[in-house]
Amino acid sequence: MSSRLKALTARRTALQAECAAQREDMQLLYGGIEGRVARVDRAIVTIRNLAPVIAVGGIAVLVVLGPGRALGLLRQGLSLAIYANHAFRLLR
Repeated sequence: MSSRLKALTARRTALQAECAAQREDMQLLYGGIEGRVARVDRAIVTIRNLAPVIAVGGIAVLVVLGPGRALGLLRQGLSLAIYANHAFRLLR
């Protein structure tokens, strides 16, 4: 075997070992993200499955309460959501 081929083979082996080490480091650093993302994915799937029910419920509330009262409740809910969001940000 030529010395050039031996050098290239050794370099390839060293690069493969370095890549494997970097993959392990990335797995250690970012491995916990997968679990958190899985929870978010499940929540999104649940919301997508419930979207028709939520839409029908919203229409029913609009019909029963009337547009003025429904908008008032929506305004109060939005302000409550904003305050809750600020509180959660402060607690982080």
